[in-house]
Amino acid sequence: MPGRDDRPPSGLTEDTQELLAEEASLERIVRDMDSRLSGLKDIDLILGLARVKLQLCLAMMKKAQKRRSSFENLDISIGRRAASAIRLVESLVSQNVSEDQKGLVQESPAFAQAKGLLEEFLVSGGGGFLEPLQLDQHKRRILSRTVTSSIRKYMGEDDRYPPLDIGRYPPFVQKVLLALFPVFIRLRPQRPPYGIEEGEEVTYSSAKMRLPLSQAIHYMENELLPELDRKLAAEPGHPGLQEETQQVRAQLEQYRSMRVYPRAAPVLPLAKGLYTEGMTGFTQEGEILVSLPLPVKLRSGTNLDRKMELVRMDVVRRIAGRGVSAEIDHEYRRLKSIESGLRGNSRTPSLKLDPSWGYWVLRQDFPFLARLSDKDRFQELVQVVRSGSLSDAERFIEAVVARDQDTKQATAFPGP
Repeated sequence: MPGRDDRPPSGLTEDTQELLAEEASLERIVRDMDSRLSGLKDIDLILGLARVKLQLCLAMMKKAQKRRSSFENLDISIGRRAASAIRLVESLVSQNVSEDQKGLVQESPAFAQAKGLLEEFLVSGGGGFLEPLQLDQHKRRILSRTVTSSIRKYMGEDDRYPPLDIGRYPPFVQKVLLALFPVFIRLRPQRPPYGIEEGEEVTYSSAKMRLPLSQAIHYMENELLPELDRKLAAEPGHPGLQEETQQVRAQLEQYRSMRVYPRAAPVLPLAKGLYTEGMTGFTQEGEILVSLPLPVKLRSGTNLDRKMELVRMDVVRRIAGRGVSAEIDHEYRRLKSIESGLRGNSRTPSLKLDPSWGYWVLRQDFPFLARLSDKDRFQELVQVVRSGSLSDAERFIEAVVARDQDTKQATAFPGP
């Protein structure tokens, strides 16, 4: 998980030192899994890390209450760990999971345990450590300008633009254009509007799921093959199971033997014999996407959902490195450094930031940004930006940022 490590002072009990060691170990495992498996998240592992962080907060609170004058920096350490635990759980709940997997996190026993620890933390007076930061005028201005610019960037009705009509060109020119731009140009394109308006959202079903190559190998090795082996052990003579197991093993060996070499710019990996389906065949880090027979149901989302997500992503990337969020800036510098490997980029590190994680970090520090995930309040901001001048919109948003920052907001895990 991206973030900054906090080092509490010496003099803590042996039990607390053990919790610190467990926290460090779990964080290394989470970072390693994120790096090796293209951002894969293990629910039990992340909830376990949140549990340990909250247990540490409770233990440090007892020490701070006994000798507060000697452990002032514990306040910062407690606040950071508690906020980090909340973001870990929120990041799981907010993932774009399929419709048939919603509620999976809240149903986990580890979620109930972490939620119980959070309640104990708040009852013990931990809410004071989670007070929103007081923004100075400079940070407030940066945030308001960033949000205004991002909304202006995406508030246009981009699904109303007519497509290129190539029917009026000679057949030879049509063939050239279709060959050069197969993703963007169609011979008989759909006419606007293209998007899905509010109330028209639908649910899609698919018999297959596209996964990064590393995640596909991990799933086949740790879930698919063991399950097939168990079924085959119960019915050793079943011809269908034998054939399916052989096919899965052959596919797994093919995936293991594949070698992908990403280029610095553009990030277009080359893999012999694999049809890439244009730009959509790879992850942002340049890893191949492959299909596996995993049934999935997904909601389509709407034009407003898409614009809200684009604005949130743009805000996170514009904020990075500008001194507004210490945690975002720390991750930005890590992605810019050589230690980030293929997951980073020394030229455009902001494009490598995890926007979902970054948004939860910013929203925890700045309550105003919750408006970017609420449709009604987001539309109010769009109306303000659209109806007035740029300076008027920035002043209005800056005032709202200050007002929301002064309003104490209760912090808790999302409910089932």
